Amino acid sequence: MIKFWFSFLLISLVGHYCIAQHLVWENPIEIKIDNITQVSVDNQGYLFVVNQEGDILQYNHLGEFINNFSPTRQGKVNQLEAAWTVNIFTFSIDLQEYRILDRFLNPIAENRIQQKGINLARAATLGNNNIIWIYDESDFRLNQFDHRRNQILQQQPLNLILTNSTLAIQEIKEYQNLVFIKITDEGVSILDNQANFIKSIPLENGQRLSFWKKNIISLSKNNLVMTDYLTSEKNFYEIPQELEKHQVIISNEAVIFYNNESVKIYNKTLSPLKAI
Repeated sequence: MIKFWFSFLLISLVGHYCIAQHLVWENPIEIKIDNITQVSVDNQGYLFVVNQEGDILQYNHLGEFINNFSPTRQGKVNQLEAAWTVNIFTFSIDLQEYRILDRFLNPIAENRIQQKGINLARAATLGNNNIIWIYDESDFRLNQFDHRRNQILQQQPLNLILTNSTLAIQEIKEYQNLVFIKITDEGVSILDNQANFIKSIPLENGQRLSFWKKNIISLSKNNLVMTDYLTSEKNFYEIPQELEKHQVIISNEAVIFYNNESVKIYNKTLSPLKAI
């Protein structure tokens, strides 16, 4: 009986490993762009790429150029989000400002954050119901700001919520009514939409926050890692070695890898991720 169960376990493990090993990645569509800093994808599969100067370039899922936006005040964009149904959001630490654009890259709102009673914004993200979450490094507060009413709705002191944290915050994102905070050397802290602490999940320093369904997506060595943020369970998918030091995002049609010089678009249905 012991021998039978050992054999069954071995076959199961080998079978799982073979699935990960032998499903190949087809040749991608590649877009060459200088000085890429971030890429985001909307729910229709359009890609938005931002460069070092803050220019936003729009492409379809076939890598065809669609549109572009160049701001009058140029500076590095630290946050680019296109996943919301209606708007595109950008935030710049250097300029201390956020910008909201429509799907055609027409600016809707553009405001200096320091005029809103916040002294040093280190991270910001767009949330539900006209909310922008803004982390103020000067007083360690996470601010819930209504950009239409031009009003701070609530402030939560993160030094009292994340008491063992250095609060070296790299990035914030709202997803599925939860707030995810990426912290250097600590991973991701997850809060509810009232900024109450839920849990923390390890995540490597170089990876930006990226989501697919109920998973945080990241790259580690030769693998694309999906971490279920509810259970912390991990699933691994082997990737080509040349993609190891890239960032990754997933849409319904594509798995997208990027670094500072190119975007590689893989057809999701022809990849190891086709079933998820």
